[in-house]
Amino acid sequence: METITEFNIYKFELPLISPVKIKNNIIVSRFGAIINIKTSSGLSSFGETAPLPFFHKEVLTETVLQLREIKKAVLKTRIRKTPYHDKTSKKKFLDFNALPEDNQDLLNLAVNFNNYFSDNFFFFNDIFSNKNIFTSVRFGVEMALLNLFFSTPEFKTSLLKTGNDCLLVCKLLMDLNTDLGNNLHEIIRNKYRTVKIKVARQPLETEINKIKAVKKFIKNNSSHEVKIRLDANGLWSLKEAIYFGKQVGSDGIEYIEDPLNNINQYPTFFTETGIPAALDEKLNDFLAMHDISKINNTGFDYLKAFILKPDFIGGFSKTSELIALTKKKGINCVLSNSFGSNLAISSIALFAYMMNLQAIPAGLDTMRFFKTNLLKEDIKISDGSIKLAQVQKNISNINFNLLESLNL
Repeated sequence: METITEFNIYKFELPLISPVKIKNNIIVSRFGAIINIKTSSGLSSFGETAPLPFFHKEVLTETVLQLREIKKAVLKTRIRKTPYHDKTSKKKFLDFNALPEDNQDLLNLAVNFNNYFSDNFFFFNDIFSNKNIFTSVRFGVEMALLNLFFSTPEFKTSLLKTGNDCLLVCKLLMDLNTDLGNNLHEIIRNKYRTVKIKVARQPLETEINKIKAVKKFIKNNSSHEVKIRLDANGLWSLKEAIYFGKQVGSDGIEYIEDPLNNINQYPTFFTETGIPAALDEKLNDFLAMHDISKINNTGFDYLKAFILKPDFIGGFSKTSELIALTKKKGINCVLSNSFGSNLAISSIALFAYMMNLQAIPAGLDTMRFFKTNLLKEDIKISDGSIKLAQVQKNISNINFNLLESLNL
């Protein structure tokens, strides 16, 4: 019987190459905690808990306290009756080789994904039945547990068999004041299919002119379609949003994330501009107002996508449920991260493969903002995509010199 033999906790600080503005606040480093789980069969995996300042309700000291309580609950507990590599076991994890698009099968996929945790980690449901566990903590613990599977030969074999191990990535432009020309040339040169641009930070006319210039440059220089995603972080008034949308035009614009603070005004914005909205920071507000399992597409044509950040949603299990329901409603699922390390990005990338989301460009272009990172091997973006086989290979190649032990 396989058990968890170690549950180690470390903390880290990752300096950023240049300061990043988060909700009008400046951060210069990302702080977080790392969980290292080891099993009696010799597997070792890592999970990351790094609440983002000014977004998460919890702070790092609170997450560490919860991790220590979870450690007490899971240490020495069994995780399954046979080791992962035991070929005599008839227990299967999940069949990733052919993930069907049928609605019912999508729901079954979410159920099976959650069963993976409950079947293979007998303590899982007991721990996370506590509603007071922070979303970033659940994300980190689930990441460590999921990465145990990502480290197995079974998963590697499945990944290689599909012949579709490339995950498209969306290029991120944080600031229109930066060297826009070079960034746009890189987008064309590296064959990105999507670019995300932060807006609602400069005078409207300035941003309108710059977005028009971006659209013109892409049209004149790209041999393939490059869709533009804009992110306003809910900072515009309805009047400002409509004026902006009408001036830049809807052609080439995939959506605007959180164009307004009031989500009740999103349908009006869409009607006036023809530009659909995506929900990121406002996603929880929307889910609180609507039971997504019961809504139909009527009246929600203004919604193009849900931006799904597992550390905000509360882990991979809850995210898988949202993906299944969202796909059923015809809304795109865009996986993203909140300035996590390359460990978190690797885990989300492999999770995207499990959820059959390789063709939807993910918001994972934040690794370049760090001076150094947790995994020794950088994740390379080539032809606008990440090679998942390479990600899987390096998922446990951790930089221990960046970690400070918090083990008692």
